[in-house]
Amino acid sequence: MPLPRPMTLGAIRVAREAAALIRRSAQPRRLRFKPPSADSLTATDLKVERLVRSWLQATHADHAVVAESHGGLAQMDLTRPTWFIDPVDGITNLVRGIPHCACSLAFWDGQRLALGVVADVARRRLYWAEAGRGAYEGHRRLRASPVRRLDRALLATGFPSTRAFDPDDNLAEFSSALRQSRDVRRSGSAAIDLAWVAAGRLDCYWEQRCGPWHWAAGVLLVREAGGKATTYAGLEWHPGDADLMASNGAVHTALIESFVDARAGAGFAVRPPQPPLLASDAASAASAG
Repeated sequence: MPLPRPMTLGAIRVAREAAALIRRSAQPRRLRFKPPSADSLTATDLKVERLVRSWLQATHADHAVVAESHGGLAQMDLTRPTWFIDPVDGITNLVRGIPHCACSLAFWDGQRLALGVVADVARRRLYWAEAGRGAYEGHRRLRASPVRRLDRALLATGFPSTRAFDPDDNLAEFSSALRQSRDVRRSGSAAIDLAWVAAGRLDCYWEQRCGPWHWAAGVLLVREAGGKATTYAGLEWHPGDADLMASNGAVHTALIESFVDARAGAGFAVRPPQPPLLASDAASAASAG
């Protein structure tokens, strides 16, 4: 295992501190919802984000920060070194006492995803990756699964928060994948799903309308473990793209083809890359409807 670089060591350390903070936090009682989604924001999210931002301010004050709770994609400029932060990925699980959530940090160096860290809170596992140097669970090198047939693949997904008013809600893809694969899981934490694709526990994860703070760290984990991460159209995924398919690589083409057919049957085209729906856009769409 190569020795992590100082920036990565710092990100690992703060992710571990964040996971410990989450474990020490009581099950949240006071929530506020982030319209128009079904997601919630708790004091724990804010405490963890303050912890991470304090570290960044002390060590990388010239870097931009993109997080859902402070501006979201409005703050994103991929020409700048940028951190993508998801303080508690799987916040609904945390709120309901389900022990399945993570803290996710990723760094974009202005040209590419350079590092990613995912701390699985309940299991006390740490996943990390550096561009060109591999992906790891602690000290163990990660490899995507060798499964080559879609009918033997174990998949994972989630559903967009815009499903209340947007008929393009992942049901067509889900129905197709459920029929053609071994099975489909829906865990509630995109960061852990992606880490498990990298670790070979899952063979593919897909979802749409998530922000890059949910996905960026896991995308690098998957790629560095030998997998693929693209849009539904098969183009390399970049922060800001509105849909993601991340797989071991071997089942990727078959799943994309099944999605093309499923979406066509439901009356949807495979979208070109586009940003996730912003709160202002969603509110406009809801009022127009």
